[in-house]
Amino acid sequence: MDSKKIFSFRTRLFFLVNIFFWMLVAAFVSIQYLRESEYKVSMLDTRLQVYNNILLKEYEVKDTLTNDMIKELIGNELLRVTMLDLNGNVVFDNFNENMGNHKDRPEIQKALSSGVGFTIRRISETDKHEYFYSATEGQEVIIRSALPYDVSLANILKGDVNYVGIVLAIALIINIILYFAISRMSLGVQNLWKFARVVEDGGDINEFDTSLLPNDELGEVSSVIVNLYKERDRQYQKSQFEINEKIRIKHQLTNNINHELKTPVQSIMGSLETLVHNGDALSPELRNKLIYTGYENSLRLSELLQDITLLSRITDAKDTFAKSKINIGVLVNDVVKEIVSIYGEQKMRINVNLPEDVEVEGNRLLLESIFRNLINNSIQYSGGRDIFINLLETTGTHYVFDFHDNGIGVDNAHLNRIFERFYRLDSGRSRKEGGTGIGLSIVKNAVLFHNGTIEARNMEFAGLQFIFSIHK
Repeated sequence: MDSKKIFSFRTRLFFLVNIFFWMLVAAFVSIQYLRESEYKVSMLDTRLQVYNNILLKEYEVKDTLTNDMIKELIGNELLRVTMLDLNGNVVFDNFNENMGNHKDRPEIQKALSSGVGFTIRRISETDKHEYFYSATEGQEVIIRSALPYDVSLANILKGDVNYVGIVLAIALIINIILYFAISRMSLGVQNLWKFARVVEDGGDINEFDTSLLPNDELGEVSSVIVNLYKERDRQYQKSQFEINEKIRIKHQLTNNINHELKTPVQSIMGSLETLVHNGDALSPELRNKLIYTGYENSLRLSELLQDITLLSRITDAKDTFAKSKINIGVLVNDVVKEIVSIYGEQKMRINVNLPEDVEVEGNRLLLESIFRNLINNSIQYSGGRDIFINLLETTGTHYVFDFHDNGIGVDNAHLNRIFERFYRLDSGRSRKEGGTGIGLSIVKNAVLFHNGTIEARNMEFAGLQFIFSIHK
């Protein structure tokens, strides 16, 4: 973040808006003040024009103008009245005598050109006082009246200061409202800034409450930005978790593989070492037993490597498995025939009850691995006599299968973990039976590959049951 920034966004925005606001207020007050002053000047000029017209009519009737006539008609002793001929020569002035020619006076020039004219605050050249002059042109003469421009008249003609005060007071109230409005408007930016500081300082962004944002467009945009960043952070944390989980699983898998490989490799090495060093001294029976032990562990080692390879492909290279139309009934019968040919009838009876028209879009190798591993698991560990494979339910998108046996089942404490790689209920017994420890893990991942689910549970009276679905 910029440590050199002195003022906040709200302060800078308020300052900028304030400049334009007070410029507008100043312009408005100035214009209104000038207009009011002009209005008062116009009213004063109108009043003096009335005086001038009264005196012009009186002059036209009596052909003369005197101080007594002015006092009688106007009654304002402060009013100075000057009468000029149309050439600008002063004929009469109730304040001074022998005033010469006034044709160059601004108010006289305006009266000669337009009939009336006035001048504000002009110094008289005769008595050196300031006057407000108003002149009116008649048929034969020009009448000019004037009032002394003193403090009293200046106060009358200037704008209303009280009005200016009221306007400024209203503007100040509006300015206060404007401050709170800008504070509200900038709330989204302020909260975004706080959110950015939380991110920069490595804080918990999920604790940032978006409900504090204003309910307006800027607040909505801020909320979207915050939520997008939160979602991005969640995705990042999720990906980091997945990466760490993959590393953990691979590390665990490596340790498990090393552990699982150790027993058959040691058995093979021990048998071969005995045959190499003491083969001639061994009896034929013992020699054959060592050869069979090495061969049996070689098969077990090969089976383990095949299962690991298949599981790795399912989890890391799903695209390598092609899909086609598979008839589940035919596939299961083929798997059963294969297993019966290996174990014979002495192990368990396999009871298959599947309709002929159960077809799915799937991978044959993985579908075979589901039923083969479930059957092998029951044969090796259940201790029961029968295996049952049934179609439990058909939905709009999936086939749901029931696979169970009538064996000893599994302790409930282990049910949630039997699909884990290399998880064994009894490691000694499992190795003795010849399992690799990842058969059920292959089953679960193969089911997931076909967009299905699987769960294991103990039957009510005896046996272990698997309920799994496969997408059509």
